[in-house]
Amino acid sequence: MVNTILKEADLFCPNSVRINFTIYHLTTD
Repeated sequence: MVNTILKEADLFCPNSVRINFTIYHLTTD
């Protein structure tokens, strides 16, 4: 599920999504 979201997001704005997703995981960890 997460991989699918990242792959789909990569098509639109990889940098922003990757950074936001990383921060999201860091803050929720």
